[in-house]
Amino acid sequence: MLEAFLTDVAPVAAVGVVGWLFGRAGLFNGEDARSINRFVFFVALPVLLFRLLAEAPREAFDALLAGGYLASEFLLYFLGFAVARWGFRRELRESLLLGMASAFVNHVFFVLPVALNAYGADAGPPILTIVAVDSVVLYAGTILMMDWLSAQNVAPLRVIGQTLKNPHVIGIALGIAVNLSGLSMPEGLGVFADFVGSAASPAALFAIGLVLSARGGGVGTAVAWAIAGLKIVVHPAIAWAVFSFLALPVAAIDPALLVAAGPCGALAFVIALHYEVPVDAIARAILISTVGSLVGLSVLI
Repeated sequence: MLEAFLTDVAPVAAVGVVGWLFGRAGLFNGEDARSINRFVFFVALPVLLFRLLAEAPREAFDALLAGGYLASEFLLYFLGFAVARWGFRRELRESLLLGMASAFVNHVFFVLPVALNAYGADAGPPILTIVAVDSVVLYAGTILMMDWLSAQNVAPLRVIGQTLKNPHVIGIALGIAVNLSGLSMPEGLGVFADFVGSAASPAALFAIGLVLSARGGGVGTAVAWAIAGLKIVVHPAIAWAVFSFLALPVAAIDPALLVAAGPCGALAFVIALHYEVPVDAIARAILISTVGSLVGLSVLI
């Protein structure tokens, strides 16, 4: 467990800690966090989504696994929304993103390396299957709902048009188009996508640390613990029940359970900061679940 913490969890969490320290030292402020987040939202994240979907192995796609995992996510999404909205009386859009945080995991930069170390290369296809479905359904769907809720007295067709111009939706669509075309990605484009996309997660975590450095210790703490608990305790239990009912092979179940037990993904924070939604509870849930997931991942491995 200590080795897993030092090699897999601590390096990721340390980026947020560095952001917190720099924020407390006064070297960065809230406006800097918003600027960094704009880079993530408009540049790094769309490129990352494009690369992941363009390079996802179609032959390894497991529809039954994808459907089962997505079903567990929908349930967690609703539970997280319900807890935030009716349990803690949070604002509607914040509740939606807290629901996303309880279902959407930091799979690419955190769970995937852990799974590859634990189970070898065979763990890659099941996790990439989940990544592809998450990007197309859960993430793009959340963006659509955020555009809808953020637009006041705007015609539905205009909202849809606005969503289609969203850089993340464009990145997802282009990635799917490249994948389905069967064409290999030009080497230069692949290098660019890897280089830019790899900045998304550390930049987002650094911005989270900056935001937390300027907040009081108790703001959003209770709901953050509730969302983190849903993600790292309830989600793997529900996912295991779904996978068992579907009688999926162990080779697919083990990596998928690691995804379910992983920490809240940083994307909910990125979206919240962009749409000017309160981020305290979301940021705390991400950091709490990142540390707390060490126990669950170690037990499952």
